[in-house]
Amino acid sequence: MRRNRTGQVTRLASGQAPASAVVSARLPHEREPAAERAAAGGGHGVRLLVGGQAASTIGDACYAVALPWYVLTGHGGAAALGTTLAAYGVARAAAMPAGGLLCDRLGASRVLLLVDVLRAALIGALAVQVTLRPPSLVALALFSALAGACQGAFVPGSYALMPAIAPGHRLQRANAALTGALQVGSLAGPLIGAALVARAGPAAAFALDAATFAISALTLASLRPVAVPPREQHTAPKLRALLAATPALPVMLVVVLAGNLASGGVFAVALPVLAHQRFGASGYGLVLAALAAGAVAGTTLGAWIRARRPAVTAGRLFLAQTAALVLFPIAGLAGAAVAAAAFGLANAMGELIIVTALQRSFPPAFLGRIMGLVMLASAGAFPISVALTTAVVHTAGAAAAFPLAGALTAIAILFGLSRTAFRGFAAEPGA
Repeated sequence: MRRNRTGQVTRLASGQAPASAVVSARLPHEREPAAERAAAGGGHGVRLLVGGQAASTIGDACYAVALPWYVLTGHGGAAALGTTLAAYGVARAAAMPAGGLLCDRLGASRVLLLVDVLRAALIGALAVQVTLRPPSLVALALFSALAGACQGAFVPGSYALMPAIAPGHRLQRANAALTGALQVGSLAGPLIGAALVARAGPAAAFALDAATFAISALTLASLRPVAVPPREQHTAPKLRALLAATPALPVMLVVVLAGNLASGGVFAVALPVLAHQRFGASGYGLVLAALAAGAVAGTTLGAWIRARRPAVTAGRLFLAQTAALVLFPIAGLAGAAVAAAAFGLANAMGELIIVTALQRSFPPAFLGRIMGLVMLASAGAFPISVALTTAVVHTAGAAAAFPLAGALTAIAILFGLSRTAFRGFAAEPGA
């Protein structure tokens, strides 16, 4: 979810306002001093952040290739791999709210720097351990859980940091640059990881992952983000009061949770099964490539969209992606590739619009926690969605999972669009 404009920026009233203070609007020309300071050096900071995160994304992809290969060749079959990945996923989801809170309390750049230093040390230790003596399955699960917790703590801060280093009028384009770098890293990383594992073994891929975290840490150490004034940190009301004062946010969390419960497992379970039955390995690769190409195109186009009503624009894009979801199993390989490209395009544009709207609509002292809640609603739904999709595939077949997921996701989005608070979230005056 994301969006563009220098329009309405909401912030908590300070001074003697009670804890339930309402959110006040600020018009485009009423720029905060913080925004002015971010504008002064935002371009350099954005380039540093984008470069560091692109490097660490390549490392993450190498890790994602090396870990399953290492577990399957040295510690057993699918059960061992499932245990290791489950430890990662549960720890990642659990750490997201805590990571957001730490970012609000200590500053996003400090938390992200600390996390990347920890990850460099952790994955570096894993590479050494794998080289010297194969760790036990329990040790691997512990490594995986710690890596997942670090990733969970990192994600909210990565969204909270961008408004402190990017000029307000360029925030959406800065988000698009970061997203595009992550997409490129996700495409190149598996190829690099696979080559390393094939030629030098999993330890080499782990070592590269550790090195990329060190690179990311160096870029984060070089950033000079706008600091949240101490007075704003201490006078802002509690998170519960902010939720009460922003009725669109609970609706948004429900929509994100319901939408991801409905469709999150489709690409992890139903698509591989459908491709295996109908398209073959090459066809599966074509569909995934079309999905990635659509996402890159959506990120590029989304950088230039000005959405006067970001929640409405994003909602319509997400409805379009549900229509694409329904087409996957009924149009053959060519149709599935087109549907995948359309899904990736609409999803990337919608996310870019709504995430940028969130960044612009909440005070810096709360942004980490807000993004932590949104990311938890998304990531926390994934394991349950995988289980539900597996049950549907087992009962009714892979083809049935797509229209069902599309229909349920559409219901969640239409629910959000039916709420006045959601439709008006971060809308420009008069929109």
